[in-house]
Amino acid sequence: MIVRALKQWKKSYSGIPRNIWLLSLISLINRCGSLVIAFLTLYLTQERHLGIKEAGYATAFFGLGSIAGSYAGGRLTDRFGSSPVQFMSLVLNGIVLVVLYYITDFYLICTGIFIMALTGEAFRPANSVAIAANCTPETRTRSISLYRMSANLGWAVAPAFGGLLVIFGWPWLFWVDGLTCIAAAIALYLLFPPSVAPRKTEQEEEEHKSGLSPWRDSDYLRFCFLTMLNAIVFMQLIWIIPVFWKEYYGWSETLVGVMSAINGLVVFMVEMPLVFKIEKLRTPLSFVRTGLFLYAISYWSILLPYNPLLMVTIFTIIISLGEVMVMPFSSNFVFGRSKGSYQGQYMSLYGIAYSLANTVAPLYGTQVAAAFGYPTLWMLLGGQAILVLFGFWWLEKRIN
Repeated sequence: MIVRALKQWKKSYSGIPRNIWLLSLISLINRCGSLVIAFLTLYLTQERHLGIKEAGYATAFFGLGSIAGSYAGGRLTDRFGSSPVQFMSLVLNGIVLVVLYYITDFYLICTGIFIMALTGEAFRPANSVAIAANCTPETRTRSISLYRMSANLGWAVAPAFGGLLVIFGWPWLFWVDGLTCIAAAIALYLLFPPSVAPRKTEQEEEEHKSGLSPWRDSDYLRFCFLTMLNAIVFMQLIWIIPVFWKEYYGWSETLVGVMSAINGLVVFMVEMPLVFKIEKLRTPLSFVRTGLFLYAISYWSILLPYNPLLMVTIFTIIISLGEVMVMPFSSNFVFGRSKGSYQGQYMSLYGIAYSLANTVAPLYGTQVAAAFGYPTLWMLLGGQAILVLFGFWWLEKRIN
C-alpha cells in the first residue's frame, strides 16, 4: 500500500513543464520567509501593545493595500509582462518589510502595512499570468497545485521558523522576511530575465473592441464576489486563529507557529496526488463546494469539548483539506475563463476578491470576537461557508 501510494504521488508530478518547477522554486524561497503575515496580529498586540480592536483596524490596511496591489499588478502585467512586475514587487516588498519594524506610531504602522501589502500583492497577478503562460490546459490544475505545494511547504516552514525567531526578538522576523523576498527576486531575475509584453495580435485587438473584459463578464463578477465571501471564512485561519490560541489557551508564539505549520504540511502532502486523482471526475466549482462544506465543519468542530491540542489538530486538518478543494480548482476556473490580452486583469480581479477578504476578515473576526465571543464567531463562519456553497451551486447552474 505504501509503495502504491508513493508511485501515485510520483506520477502526479509527471508531465508538468520545467518552467512551472522553476516558478515553484521561486515561490518556495519567498514563502519560507512569509513570517510577518503569519505573526502580524500577534506582533501588533504583543510587541506594539495594541488592543484586539486596534489590531483589527491596522490589519485591515493589509487588505486595502492588497486591493491596490492586485489592481496595479494586473494592469502593469498586461502592459510590461510578468517578469519585470514580479521582480520589482519582490524587491520593493523586501525593503518595506525591513523598514516596517522600526515604525512605532499607530497611523504610520497602518500606512506601512498598506504599502507592504501593495508591493507584495502586485506579485500575484503577474505570477498567475506566468503560470498560465507556461502550462498546457491538460496540466493546468496540477501546475497550479505544484505551485501551491511549494507555497504551502514554505508556509509550513515559515510559522515554525518564525516562532523560533521571536525568541531572539521581533526584529529578526522582519529582517529575515525582507531578505528572503530579495533572494526570491534574484532567483527570478536569473531564471526568468525581464521581458516586455508581446505586441497584441489582431485577435486580441478584436477582443478589446468586443469588450471581453472581466469587468463586463457578469458571471465572472459573481464568481469573484462568492470567492470574496469564501475567502473571508478561510482568512480567519491567518488573522484570528493564532490570537485565539494565544489568548484562549495561553500558548507561546513558538507553539502557535508549530501548530500553524500543520496547515502547510497537510496541503503539501495531500494536494498534488489528490488533485491528480480527482480533477477529471467533476467540475471545478463542484470541488469548491466540497471545500466550503469542510470549512464549515472545521469551524464548528472548535465548539466541541476536545483537549486543546486534539481540537486544534482536527480543526487544522479539516480546514486544510477544504483548502485543497477550494484553492486549486477555483484558480483553474479563473485560468480557463481568462481571455488573451485581458488575462492580467482577470487574474487581478480574482486577486482583488481575496484582497477585499483580507480587508474585511480581520475586522469581522476581531470585532465579533470582542463583542460576542469566539464561539459566536465560529458559528457565523460555518454558516457563511454553507451559504456560499449554495451560491456556487446556483452560479454553476446559471453558467451551464
